[in-house]
Amino acid sequence: MKKLFPLLTFLLVTGCATTDNLGDLSKRFDDIKKIETLFFNQMPLPKDARISPDKSLILGEGDNWAGRIELSSSMEPLEASAFFTREYPKHNWQLISSTKARLSILVFTGSTRTLTIEITEGGPLAAKSMIVMTVAPKVQNQVTPDSKK
Repeated sequence: MKKLFPLLTFLLVTGCATTDNLGDLSKRFDDIKKIETLFFNQMPLPKDARISPDKSLILGEGDNWAGRIELSSSMEPLEASAFFTREYPKHNWQLISSTKARLSILVFTGSTRTLTIEITEGGPLAAKSMIVMTVAPKVQNQVTPDSKK
């Protein structure tokens, strides 16, 4: 019985921790599904993209959401950049700025929002590309400074 007690205690503690972890996993799964639903037909992602829900934040829903999505991909950074440059204009996003370097930055504009995509190399044990997508409302009626004054 003395030998059995530590084993039962371990199983009880592990079982409780596992139940909590399942709740966390369920929440993460729900978060990922919410993000994927927001992207569906609006903003395609590379087929192998993995969303990090704990590093992502979505505000609002439907066509007017804004926020930050972090994901990883097995695509090389230049390949990922080419994917977004090729696919997003097909979904009514206009590329307005592009920088390709160690940190590649793509800036797109849509009818009501702007999108910034940052692509960096992954680590030696991570995916080949780390991608951060930031979506924000487009500034309307922006006044430009007058250079003659």
